[in-house]
Amino acid sequence: MNNPAERIEDYLSGQMSPEEKLAFEAELKSNEDLSELLRVYNKIETDMVNAEKYRSQEESLKETLQTLGEKYFKKGTPVVRMNNRRQWFRVAMAAAAVLLSVVALYFIFSYNHSSPAQLADQYVKKELSHLSLTMDGAKDSLQQGMAAFNDGDYERALQIFEEVYRVHPENSDALRFAGVTYMVTKNYDMAVACFDELSVKKELFSNPGLFLKAITLFQRDQPGDNEKAEQLLKQVVDQKLEGSRLAAEWLAN
Repeated sequence: MNNPAERIEDYLSGQMSPEEKLAFEAELKSNEDLSELLRVYNKIETDMVNAEKYRSQEESLKETLQTLGEKYFKKGTPVVRMNNRRQWFRVAMAAAAVLLSVVALYFIFSYNHSSPAQLADQYVKKELSHLSLTMDGAKDSLQQGMAAFNDGDYERALQIFEEVYRVHPENSDALRFAGVTYMVTKNYDMAVACFDELSVKKELFSNPGLFLKAITLFQRDQPGDNEKAEQLLKQVVDQKLEGSRLAAEWLAN
């Protein structure tokens, strides 16, 4: 079965064998296109379930679809009644291809006119709201903390990360994840402390400590924090530390 849509449908509907499911989930971790397709599929599912909540926007939606239809589809195209989720998905993906170009232009324009603080806020929402799990069995405890974080159980996640780091002070991932957890729970002072400690670890090939500290200062937004954060971004760029590409882009705005 090579059709990505059909594979996702079978995965979500429980029609895969245990072996197929394991193989599919393993592929999700390495195949960004498939992972993004699953995210879009889930979004479509959620929007369909919640459609009744947005009846007040129906007329506006009809006008938008009519405009798109007149622009992108020939007159006289037959309307097909969609009786199942898979048909909905295929049509929605075709429409998404049209809409994505418009959305991309909007975000490119917005991105190029945002301050470093605004870009840092976008980064937190996009990149730090979910921790990626690994298949490394040697990090079971760390995986449990990551799973708790992704489930929104930040207190439990923090307990695990701090315990792992206490027992294994060489585990910089545990320290980094503890700092991220403090950040997303708005305990910015503790997050800064974690990232300060992380930034001085010389054994790391790529150290994100200063970059994450800058983001935390932007988030805390106390007097002088933005200026300090921008100085840190410049330091990240000058020393070519982890995050230097983004730091340079943000400073250029």
